[in-house]
Amino acid sequence: MPKEIYIFLGAVIGALAAYITARVTGRNQIRIAEINANKDIRLQDEKLLDDRIKSEVCLEREKLEKLHVILSAIALENSQTMSYIQSDSDMSLAEYRTRYLSNCARLHEAQAISDVYYPEMSNSLNTIYGQSNIFWGCQEGLLRININENKSAWSAHLQDTLKAGKEISDHTRLLQYKISERSEELNKALHRTSR
Repeated sequence: MPKEIYIFLGAVIGALAAYITARVTGRNQIRIAEINANKDIRLQDEKLLDDRIKSEVCLEREKLEKLHVILSAIALENSQTMSYIQSDSDMSLAEYRTRYLSNCARLHEAQAISDVYYPEMSNSLNTIYGQSNIFWGCQEGLLRININENKSAWSAHLQDTLKAGKEISDHTRLLQYKISERSEELNKALHRTSR
């Protein structure tokens, strides 16, 4: 065989080998790039999910804290202690009713939070709202009745006031316990996303 054929075959075989090597290398580089891109997308998705969970947990914690504070204020405003303070004060009926409306506004805010975020708490808040109306109505009766003139009516109003206050206190403690439990769940969820 002439020398030119060997050179030609060597060139063809070399070119073929270079082509196959380039093709395999190109395919491998594409596969590696796809794997890296998928990994980057997965990591970005996980980061976005973690950020979303952290944001939702933060919002929920704010709502839980606000609900807890409102419930504490409601429990105090509708307590035996507050009943005695109001009974002994020289509060006018207008001042008393202004406090009542503030109490209702706080309860409405608590109901809104519970209806939107914690529907399982709505029934207890509705019970608290109903008992709060009884408490404030009976308390107003206490403020209007002179104990020296009508002790039996005054005592009846006091008993009804205290009964409503106890019912409010019981439901408030139950809801605050649920809030505490939910807060623990949120803390655990937050620690899982921090890993």
